[in-house]
Amino acid sequence: MNRGLLYILLAMALIGVGIPVGGALMMKFPVWLFTFLTIAIATIIIVPFATIYEKTKWTKLGKKNYYGIFMQALLTCTLYTVFLLYGLTYASAISVGIITSITPAVVFILAFFLLKEKLNLKKITAIVLAVIAVLIMNIAGVEIEGGSSILGIVFMLLAVVSLSLFFIYAKKFSVELKPFTMAAGLCVMGLIQTAPMALYELSSFDMSTVTAGDWGGTIFYGVTGWALAYSFTFLAMPKINASTAGMATAVMPIVAAVVALFFYDASIRTVDIIALILVIASIFIAESQEKTESKSIQSDVISEVMEN
Repeated sequence: MNRGLLYILLAMALIGVGIPVGGALMMKFPVWLFTFLTIAIATIIIVPFATIYEKTKWTKLGKKNYYGIFMQALLTCTLYTVFLLYGLTYASAISVGIITSITPAVVFILAFFLLKEKLNLKKITAIVLAVIAVLIMNIAGVEIEGGSSILGIVFMLLAVVSLSLFFIYAKKFSVELKPFTMAAGLCVMGLIQTAPMALYELSSFDMSTVTAGDWGGTIFYGVTGWALAYSFTFLAMPKINASTAGMATAVMPIVAAVVALFFYDASIRTVDIIALILVIASIFIAESQEKTESKSIQSDVISEVMEN
């Protein structure tokens, strides 16, 4: 398997692992405080690692790179979180499922127009399968009760666009900075951006109610959901297209369902199995596409060398 595709699948799987863990911890922590604490844990781990392993000179990254880091942190840690939370407040469950399932397609469209990534049948097929997999998994069995306001739908669409733009930015800046430096930079920026709301929530939150198990889950989420997920994402981006990264987001709900099944006494449905099969099919198609493009690039390089 293409190493870049493997890395992005691992990143999305790690985020998927964190979904049921984070959902359980939301019963204890306020959203922004939990986000801040988990990013802080990731920062403590990844910043020293990047500094030592990649010998990062933080004062010499330049304004352009810091702008790219800031924007990616803004898109994931701040805007995506805000839009998602408000979207869940104002939109029905079925609307949320339908809208979030189009993330691979939105990434593909943005990559086509902003990064000039090529359009072909294999790529379209992989993305369509990923969209269908997430769609049927999110909306199957959901009762259509209540309605969705226009505001709620707009918030969910903005959440999808924020996540999609993150992959575009990640592809653009991944070639300019080393992967662990990027991951560390995003954690630091995310920490700064989420601090104001976290401090506001902390003022009315009793930390003495947090158990050792809660802290263990928080540390686990910080390591997997932020530090490792960011690191694998930026290890992947120089090796794959942004549209392939968008397709990989379909792995998140699949992994989340598996974790919930084994650790949170959830039940598996037929649609979950169908979704898993569709995601696996999309991965194989994406893998064959990445191999084809890799061979094409190598042929172009060899041709240029021969001509010179």
